[in-house]
Amino acid sequence: MRTAPPDPIRVGAGTAFWVGGTLDPATDPASVRIRAGDVEAALAAHSMPEERSYDRGDLWWAMLTVPGGSALAASDPPFEEPVSGPGVAGAEIAICMATYEPDPERLRVQLETIRAQTREDWCCVISDDCSSPRAFAELERQVGEDPRFLVSRSPERLGFLRNFERAIALAPVSASLIALADQDDRWHPDKLDVLAGALAAAPESALAYSDVRIADGDGTVLSETYFFERRNNPESMASMLITNNVTGAASMFRRELLDVALPFPPGGTGQELYHDHWLALCAMATGPLTYVDRPTHDYVRHDASVTLTEAEGHWVTPPSGRLGGLMLRARRVARRLRLAARSPGWRSAYFGRYLLIRQLGAILRLRCGDRILPRHRRDIERLLAAERSPAAALWLLGRSFRPWIGRNDTLARERVVFGGIVWRKLAGR
Repeated sequence: MRTAPPDPIRVGAGTAFWVGGTLDPATDPASVRIRAGDVEAALAAHSMPEERSYDRGDLWWAMLTVPGGSALAASDPPFEEPVSGPGVAGAEIAICMATYEPDPERLRVQLETIRAQTREDWCCVISDDCSSPRAFAELERQVGEDPRFLVSRSPERLGFLRNFERAIALAPVSASLIALADQDDRWHPDKLDVLAGALAAAPESALAYSDVRIADGDGTVLSETYFFERRNNPESMASMLITNNVTGAASMFRRELLDVALPFPPGGTGQELYHDHWLALCAMATGPLTYVDRPTHDYVRHDASVTLTEAEGHWVTPPSGRLGGLMLRARRVARRLRLAARSPGWRSAYFGRYLLIRQLGAILRLRCGDRILPRHRRDIERLLAAERSPAAALWLLGRSFRPWIGRNDTLARERVVFGGIVWRKLAGR
């Protein structure tokens, strides 16, 4: 099996994951069923070519959807127990920070800006992703004897997604609000106060987020807004599934959201899932997101940051002036032309983007069910059907022209998803 099931499998109120492998040419694909515990699935694709090949191959893949009441759910491995102690008693806000080999100076600035918050009813849970003994000792030294900070070191390397999941699971049960923190940003003094106030003013919202300033590693502000390249859109589920708008470190959410969000979905499609993307989707499915149209912290981009590393060179510097904006658009077009010119490009778009969309949409349906707002349910169903329905595929392609009327919240990435679906159809023939 080339794409194995996640280990361990955490189901919660429902999950979905992809598996794949090779098939003997003598086997009838229609007769094959993939089973995990008490659930099974037919092949979603078979006789598919190898990467960088146009010939008919023997690859197959399938998505297993596991409802919350299945036997697999009954054997969910537990998360670690939420923290407790005098430092968290009475804290309404739990700040959950994920760290790994933090730079001492950037960590010092982040901790200082948390300590300087105008709102004082908080505690900070730090989940360290098995940093080196030296880095972890420095983290403990900087936290010091402050009882509001609780540091927990993971016994094994988890990666940033699972480390944030662990940090959130450790949040004390007494905290009704949860805020996320990176290890190297700079918070504005009223950040917690502003986001908590936004949620208090919007009781129907499960999550509030703000704009952020973007700064480089030296502290120079590169952009006064996160949305320098595209507009913010907290209302479209289709746009949010295609391109995340919510920065985790700029968000705060109600603890009840964890009933839907945990456990985080498993990976396996070839595209990294980000914790903030998943939390935003869960919050948006059943109610509106609340947006604060002003920065509440400086989002630091430096060569060692996870965001920049995962972008693999695709993240662009905010443009300066009209000429900079034109050059930014030209680079974006060139990047898409390169994607179209190389043989595995559309294959990567299918696996890395479309299959991830299908997986997340399937899990949202399992966990939220009839609570999904009707307009969002329509978007989810169309995206899930785009591979088999010409009408849904044309709707997806049509969305890529929205920038022509000023709706550039996805940067027309629908074309990339559509191209991946076209590759799948052609490769299957």
